[in-house]
Amino acid sequence: MRWLVRTITRKKKGAVAHSDDTFLGEVLTIGRGAGQGVFLTDLRVALEHARVVPTKGNRFRVESLIAAGVRVDGKLQSAAGAGVGSKIEVGGYQIQIMKPPQGFDAAVQVSELEGDDGERQAHVSREHQDSLKNTFLAKRGPSWLLFLAFLAIGLIVPAIGYLVPGLQQQLRSIPGAPSDSQWEAGSLQTAHHFFGENCELCHSQAFTRVQDKDCIACHVMTPVHAEPEFFDLPALTETSCSICHRDHNGPTGLINARQDLCTDCHGNLDERTNGTTVLANVTDFTDSHPQFKVELAGWDPAGNYLPRRESLENAPLVEDSNLKFPHDTHLNPEGINAPDGTRVLGCADCHRPEPGGSKMMPVAFETMCQDCHKLGFDPNAPDRQVPHGDAPEVLFTLEEYYTNKALRGGVEDASAPPAVRARRRPGERVSRADRLEILAWANEQSRRIGQTLFEGQACGVCHTVQRVQAEQDISWRVEPVRVAGVWFGSALFTHDSHTTMDCESCHEAQQSHVSDDVLIPGIENCRQCHGGEHDDDKVASPCIDCHKYHDHPLNMMAGSN
Repeated sequence: MRWLVRTITRKKKGAVAHSDDTFLGEVLTIGRGAGQGVFLTDLRVALEHARVVPTKGNRFRVESLIAAGVRVDGKLQSAAGAGVGSKIEVGGYQIQIMKPPQGFDAAVQVSELEGDDGERQAHVSREHQDSLKNTFLAKRGPSWLLFLAFLAIGLIVPAIGYLVPGLQQQLRSIPGAPSDSQWEAGSLQTAHHFFGENCELCHSQAFTRVQDKDCIACHVMTPVHAEPEFFDLPALTETSCSICHRDHNGPTGLINARQDLCTDCHGNLDERTNGTTVLANVTDFTDSHPQFKVELAGWDPAGNYLPRRESLENAPLVEDSNLKFPHDTHLNPEGINAPDGTRVLGCADCHRPEPGGSKMMPVAFETMCQDCHKLGFDPNAPDRQVPHGDAPEVLFTLEEYYTNKALRGGVEDASAPPAVRARRRPGERVSRADRLEILAWANEQSRRIGQTLFEGQACGVCHTVQRVQAEQDISWRVEPVRVAGVWFGSALFTHDSHTTMDCESCHEAQQSHVSDDVLIPGIENCRQCHGGEHDDDKVASPCIDCHKYHDHPLNMMAGSN
C-alpha cells in the first residue's frame, strides 16, 4: 500500500511550503522513532505513538500505542474510526487524512498545531521575566550578526569548499574549521565508515537524496529480490533503495526491519503475481506462516548436487543416505561398549558447529568413529588397519601387506603353500616359481580378508555395500554417503544463537532407530520461543530475522536497471 505523507511547513511572513514523501506498508505508523511512517521530532511524542490502519472503503482506524490515548477530531481516545478530513493530534502536530492523489492508496498531511509555539513562548516568559528591554542591548543587531555568522559557518563556507577544487580537503583537515562534515545528519552505518568523509561517493548530486545508481556503483553483486521481468510488480521496479535503507541513523539503523515491508506483498502474493508464484501467502510467523521445507540431498543424472525441497508436512520424510546408523543406540544414557570400556556419548561427540555457528562440520570417521570401529584385519598385527576409503584402496593395502609378509616367509598358516611358510635368511633370493606362488597366495588372502571386511565385520556394519563381479575378479562398491549439509538453504539460521538450548529440545535423536529419519524440527517447535513482530511474550521475530531480502541466486542489482 502506497501512502503519501505531505509535510506542511510555515515560514516567516505567512509563507507555506510542503514536501512529499512515500511510505510503503499496510499500516501507517506515527512516532519519534526513525523507522516510523510519520516521523515527528517533538519530545512529547513517543517513539511508537499511534498507527493508522485501513479498513473498508476510504475508512481508517486510528489506534493509540500509549496508555494516554490519542486525540482524534478533538476527542481523546484509545481507538477511533476516521475518514477523509479527520484530524489526529499528536504532541504539537496535526495529522489530517486527505483524499489520495493518483498513484497512491492513502494520503495524510502533517502540520504543526496553530498556537503551539505561542504557548511555549508564553511559558518561557512566565519562567524568565527578564528581557533585553532591561539591558543596553537591542534585539535586531545581535540577531542579524548571529544569523550571518551561522549562515557563513553552516552554509556559505562549506558550500564554497564543496565548489572550489582542493579547498574542501583543506577545510576538513583543519580542526574546528567549517566544512561540509557539519552537514552530516547522524553517524553512518558501520560498513560505510571507511569512506565516511567522501560524501560525494553516495551524494553524487549535492542537496539531493542518494540515487539508486550511487548505491549500485558499490553493490554491484548484490542480488535482486525477484526477477522484474517475471514479476511485474511496482513495489519491485519503482521503489528506490532509500525507501528501505536510510543511513546516518547509527551503526544498526540502515536496514529497515519492519515486518509490513514484506507482508505488504507476501500477504496476498498469489493475487499480485496472478497465480504464478510457488510461495505461500505469509502475514505473521505466529499464525500465518507455512510449514518449513527442508533440502534433502539429491543428484542429477550428471552427478551434480541437486537437492530437492520437501515440506515437513509430508512427514515422515526419508533421507536415502546409504548409511546404517541408529542414533538411539549411540545415545544410550547407560553408554555403549567401546574398546576401552563403557563410553557415554552425546550429540557434541559427532556434531560440531563450524566457526561462526551457522553450519555443522562434516562427520569424520578418523576423528569421531575409529576409536570404537577399528578397521583391523590381522590378529597378529592388531595395530595395523586398512584405510577408510574405496574398495580398490582397501584391496591394494591388503595385497601389499600379505605380499610383503609372504616374501619374508615364515607364515604360520597350514593352508599356505610351502614357499610362503618357508623361513628365509635376509637377502636370500626367491625363485620365479616361488614368487608366482607367493603372489597368488597374497592375492587370494587379500580377497578373502576383503570379503570379511566389506560384507561382515567392518564396512557393512555402517555402509551399504554391493558386490561387483568384474570378469573373473570379485570386488565391492561402497555406496556414497548422501546427507544434507544444509537443511534450510534459504533461511538465516545459526546454532551459535541457540547455545542456551539443549540439542534434544529440537532434535529427537534418542528416539531414532535408523539413519533415514529426518531429525529436523517443524515450525511448531520454533513457535514455542519465537513469535511475530508484535508478540510480547515471545522472541519478536520479523521476517528478515530468518530470510534475506536480496537473495536471487542469478540476477544481480547491477543488471536489473
